[in-house]
Amino acid sequence: MKKIISLIFHSFIVLSVASSQETPIIPTPAKVTYHDGVFTLRKDALVVAPSSLSSVAMLFTDDINSLNDYHLTVVAKGKTEGNIKLLSDRNIVHTEGYQLDILPGSVTIRASSDAGFYYGLQSMKQLIINGSGALKAQTITDFPRFQWRGVMLDVSRTFMPLNLVKRYIDHFSLYKLNVVHLHLTDDQGWRIEIKKYPLLTEIGSKFDPEFNRMGGYYSQDEIRDLIKYAHARNIMLVPEIEMPGHAVAAIASYPDLSCEGTRPKIHTFFEGPSIHEEIFCAGKESTYKFIYGVLDELCELFPSPYIHLGGDEAPKATWKKCPDCQKMMKDNNLGNEEELQSLFVKKIGDYLRTKNKTLVGWDEIIDGGMLAGNEVLMFWRGWKLSEVEKEVKAGFRVVCTPTTHCYFDYPYKSISTRTIFDYDPVIPGTSEKNYLGVQANFWSHIDRSENNIDKQLFPRALGLAETAWSNAENKNWNAFKTKALLNISYLKERNIFVYSDSTLIQ
Repeated sequence: MKKIISLIFHSFIVLSVASSQETPIIPTPAKVTYHDGVFTLRKDALVVAPSSLSSVAMLFTDDINSLNDYHLTVVAKGKTEGNIKLLSDRNIVHTEGYQLDILPGSVTIRASSDAGFYYGLQSMKQLIINGSGALKAQTITDFPRFQWRGVMLDVSRTFMPLNLVKRYIDHFSLYKLNVVHLHLTDDQGWRIEIKKYPLLTEIGSKFDPEFNRMGGYYSQDEIRDLIKYAHARNIMLVPEIEMPGHAVAAIASYPDLSCEGTRPKIHTFFEGPSIHEEIFCAGKESTYKFIYGVLDELCELFPSPYIHLGGDEAPKATWKKCPDCQKMMKDNNLGNEEELQSLFVKKIGDYLRTKNKTLVGWDEIIDGGMLAGNEVLMFWRGWKLSEVEKEVKAGFRVVCTPTTHCYFDYPYKSISTRTIFDYDPVIPGTSEKNYLGVQANFWSHIDRSENNIDKQLFPRALGLAETAWSNAENKNWNAFKTKALLNISYLKERNIFVYSDSTLIQ
């Protein structure tokens, strides 16, 4: 009975979308032109794609064939009539852009890159999911507003097994999100194997026994597997290693990394200080040697051009008392400990540039004023809008992820799907070209079970996708609500525990 009611509700929403001439795709495409007629997808239709695109096409057919009794097949050559054809088109200049032509007799997807074809097929997948195989004839011309459309998963405070991360990658990529930022280290755990420093996972990946919690980490082979999985779905994995603060797990493994050389306990978030005084010593060359050794392996593993070093919430009390830190300040004519952190960040950024990588940091890295200018600021302090505006005008690139709109660990009464949908990251009077994009952050210190993580991410991820991809003038809340309810129905069928957001059902 429950399934019958679900099907009736789904059919009602499909009819609502069809009658409104609104394509049920999230995020809203840049341009849609409707034509007369309908394309009906045969259960045994072909996807005609050159061999260079066979992997992208097979991901699509595997997904569709798992939905119902479809038996789509990928072939290198075949007739266009009744089938889906992929055609390379150099005139589509945007790397992630595509054109989807649905005519009564055939479907053609044009793009100039694997990413464009992938997104064209994801739009096709949404149309099939939401249209039961009978697709309104239309031409969709589409490309994203922002290049960085991300979600941060905090796998440090609560370790997420590989299959769970992959599950989120599947659903993020359907809605054209293209960055998963992995918060790999924090006070609560070090979650990635570093062969040069084995104690990081032998000690740092576990809570101290008295806290009686499970730990965990990813081996380098598991990371390679995850990168390959994400890349096939046009998602870039950006690793984050927190420094100089939020470093208890590292210091517990190698106490000499701190100023005082004593071992702190690794505990869950609520069973000790939320912000620890123990941070990396900025005055010892051995600290930088350790960090460079970690970064060497990280840069080798991750093809991402970006490496995130954290940089937030770093208390300076131990630096004030540390002779090594004070000497570093004197030797470099620094006036205070904020400038010392800025020098610390600059040194790491300089090293990353030798690896052809760009440093990303939480917006505290601007404090101290010693950055090179080519770092990427991740704006999270919602109350620091005026400072971020100043830095954007100075030429810094930013990814916007403020507490006011993008913290998906916050309750829905604080940040609803409507809140993130309405968000425009570009500060009036600043140049949009300096905005890499927008990202949601999910911190895992409160919601630790898979079901609760699902509810914090969905349906807000749909609103995030709309803000990150769609042009502001194309966004319409009432149209989005109808499409969101349709997609929520699909997500629930795929065993995603979706939160009942009142802003979507009012």
